[in-house]
Amino acid sequence: MTRMNACLTAALILALGLLSGPGCANREYRFGELTRLADKYQTDKGTRLHHYTEVYEGFFYPMKSSARKICEIGVLEGASLHMFAEYFESAVIYGIDIQDASRLNSDRIKTFVADQADRKQLAAFADAGGADFDIILDDGGHSMEQQQVSFARLFRQVRPGGYYIIEDVHTSLLGDYGVEPGEGNSTLTMINRFVRSGRIESKYMTEEEKRYLDYNIVFCNLMSTNNGTSITCIFKKALGVGPR
Repeated sequence: MTRMNACLTAALILALGLLSGPGCANREYRFGELTRLADKYQTDKGTRLHHYTEVYEGFFYPMKSSARKICEIGVLEGASLHMFAEYFESAVIYGIDIQDASRLNSDRIKTFVADQADRKQLAAFADAGGADFDIILDDGGHSMEQQQVSFARLFRQVRPGGYYIIEDVHTSLLGDYGVEPGEGNSTLTMINRFVRSGRIESKYMTEEEKRYLDYNIVFCNLMSTNNGTSITCIFKKALGVGPR
């Protein structure tokens, strides 16, 4: 397996050039639509704060019309759910939050109540929402346990070739998200270890969960945005699913 750790890989830079340049196959499409929608719905993924959409779009554009299922952990007022619903024109958008957000439900937006650090509640969501998600994105509580338990349990629900994203990894560098002295339990430490060794290590995961991740992550991209103050990480799932 190829392991990558980069702010923008050469492939992503090429993709951005193809999307925005005169040779773009879809001449009606202008790169930047995802950021425009982020700002329209006032989500902090756009220029209001983190600028994540500026790097996400290179990954998301190839599945813009084909994606069928997107999930985001962390709903709040539903800004990102509406952004994804407009961008991914054929997808059903799922939202998970510890608070009820059923007011947002529609034919293309479905919300579920779950504690993202509770495996039983995540399993209940998986039973209801199924598998084969094109993208699962964690913008939930951002604690070390929440990020790593959700990753361990829900990466299985991503389709082969799909993406799992952990946003706001910079909480690993802050003092009030369950980071222990020495930062050995932090999500950023977990990712950096994976980049170096190709193995996931986490105190919050079972051996079976770590083994599944080791076999089924094909690469990760750790990216800093917003002048280096915001960090997000994109994991891609292998096309061939390994041992369970």
